[in-house]
Amino acid sequence: MIIDFQHISIGLLVILVTVILIMIIYNRIYYRREKEISTQTNQLNTQLALVLDSSKTQVWTFDPMKRIYVLLSQDGHSRTEYTPLDFSQFYHHDDFKDLHHLLMAIRDGKKDSDTILVRGQQQEDGQMSVYEIHVSVLDKDRLGKPKTLLGIQRDNTEDVIRQENNRRLSLRFQTVFDSSLIDMIFYDENGILADINNKALESFGVKSREALLMRKVNIKDIPAYREIDLDRLDTAIMSSITDIDKTKRHDERIPEVTISGKNYYEVTLNAIRDKEHHFHGVIAAGRNITEMVESHHQQQEKRRLLRKTTQEIETYIANINYTLHVSGVRIFNYNPHTHQLDISSDLNKVQYSLSQIRCASLLDETERRRLRGLFLRMDQCRQDTFSTTFRTIFRDKQRRNIYMTFSAIPVTDKDGTITHYFGLCRNDTESIYTEAQLREETKKAQETEVLKNTFLKNMSYEIRTPLNNVLGFADLFNVPHDEADEPVFAEEIKRNTGMLLKLVNDILFISKLDARMVEFNYKPCDFATLFEGYCYMGWTLLNPGVTVSVENPYSQLLVTIDEKNLFEVVQKLCAHAARQTTEGTIRAKYEYRNGELSIAIEDTSKGYSPEALSQIFDRLSKDEEDKDGTGLEMPIIKELVKQMGGNIEIQSAEGKGTTVYVIVPCEMTSMEKKAEIII
Repeated sequence: MIIDFQHISIGLLVILVTVILIMIIYNRIYYRREKEISTQTNQLNTQLALVLDSSKTQVWTFDPMKRIYVLLSQDGHSRTEYTPLDFSQFYHHDDFKDLHHLLMAIRDGKKDSDTILVRGQQQEDGQMSVYEIHVSVLDKDRLGKPKTLLGIQRDNTEDVIRQENNRRLSLRFQTVFDSSLIDMIFYDENGILADINNKALESFGVKSREALLMRKVNIKDIPAYREIDLDRLDTAIMSSITDIDKTKRHDERIPEVTISGKNYYEVTLNAIRDKEHHFHGVIAAGRNITEMVESHHQQQEKRRLLRKTTQEIETYIANINYTLHVSGVRIFNYNPHTHQLDISSDLNKVQYSLSQIRCASLLDETERRRLRGLFLRMDQCRQDTFSTTFRTIFRDKQRRNIYMTFSAIPVTDKDGTITHYFGLCRNDTESIYTEAQLREETKKAQETEVLKNTFLKNMSYEIRTPLNNVLGFADLFNVPHDEADEPVFAEEIKRNTGMLLKLVNDILFISKLDARMVEFNYKPCDFATLFEGYCYMGWTLLNPGVTVSVENPYSQLLVTIDEKNLFEVVQKLCAHAARQTTEGTIRAKYEYRNGELSIAIEDTSKGYSPEALSQIFDRLSKDEEDKDGTGLEMPIIKELVKQMGGNIEIQSAEGKGTTVYVIVPCEMTSMEKKAEIII
């Protein structure tokens, strides 16, 4: 076998060259790849360094076996090794111990990773850095035990300071919030109640803060806030009046509120927004002003009552002054220390100031001694009230002596010492003379009573006379008598009985008149058609030879009168004229003038003497020749006419007849006179 070493060598050389070329190409590719990876690594390290620098983060490793700390630079290109003693210089002594314990716990497998806050060394400005270190396992050996520990350290100094400031600010805010003397309520960004201070709980009668917060009360649950647009809210100042009882009956949303009645509340709402104007909640600072409002209302009511009382007092004083002015009463004050008497008709000012001598000079000489005695009693400050009347030197319009009555009471201070005497001074002249007149009238009344008794005695005699006649003639029927006399007996009994009945009727009627028990009913009637009938009813009994006539000038006279009682007057007058006239004529006539009805009855009787005419209306006198009259006709006529508001007048002379005029007021509705006949 022939071996071609030359070809083999060439082949080996080709292979070797090929291998070398491949290795060179691979090296170039590896180098380029390594360079790219290195470039990427550098870029990543740079980016990581920027991230670490911007986040204030450092990275270090710890080799538990060698107890070496390796601190990576911020750019990631350099490494610095530290012993535990040197590395501890970066941290607070106590906190480094805690860090070391954590590293040992992770080395021993007790923890996989953990985060711890440690303090750095105090700086020159006195500020102490704070680091947040996250420790984890970076590498493990073949047995799975931690070989290298990784520490990622972030500088949290600014965050801690910010948190501390926020904590202090929050603490101050919470302190102000809780200890504020006004109601403080916080609603979150959703309008849900998040916090409320004790003052607000007290204002609304809420006993449990936790129960209220658990209810998740919405700001819209408050009646006064239901129209508020939270998105547009900035600051709002509100006052509200809420009827708690009515709200609880119809719209119960917050049962924890236990107050009742009307609630007056004022509140300031402030929206909480950040720099970007994002809404974070609402702070409500308010106060319950119910007591203040009610106190204000009470003060207004007191002022109103005070004004009213002042007006009433002023009106009262004005009324007193007016009363004093109208009544003529004066008030007076006497000071026993100055011996001065002040008289006034106005409570606000003194009208007269008089000394004792001046007072005495104004009284009648007979009264001055009593006045001196009265002044002496007051100067001695006696606890007496007095009322006395003095006659003065003055006279009224009727030339009567003026009498003044002084009534006074002592006025004392809080110690009971008399300071002055207060009283009233009034003009009692009218009372004095009225009392005198009353005494006179009483005397006359007593005399009238005597006259009435005499009248009753006379009437009893007048009654007994016909009554005895009746009994006497009746007894004649029981004794032997001639039957032809019986008609005479019966006629006398009938006549005396009629006389007795008429007398009793007149007595009863005049008694009713005296007692004002006679009723007067006024109504329209045609007097022209009634007058003649009234007259002829009174002329039923005429003496022979006497003629009567009635003059009626009206065909119609409609007047408002008391027909019944006026008929009684006309009938009695005509009957009286018929009894008095024995011969001649009796004429009756009437006429209406200016609201008065005038009636006249003329006769040709023998007339009356002046003495008899003055006694014609006297109830105690009776014309003995008038056998058919009771003697009370004329008194009854006079009293009837008087009570109807009219007058009666008699003109008479002996031998010349009598004319009686009666005038009564009336109201005429219509009248029509008769046509005059001219011959």
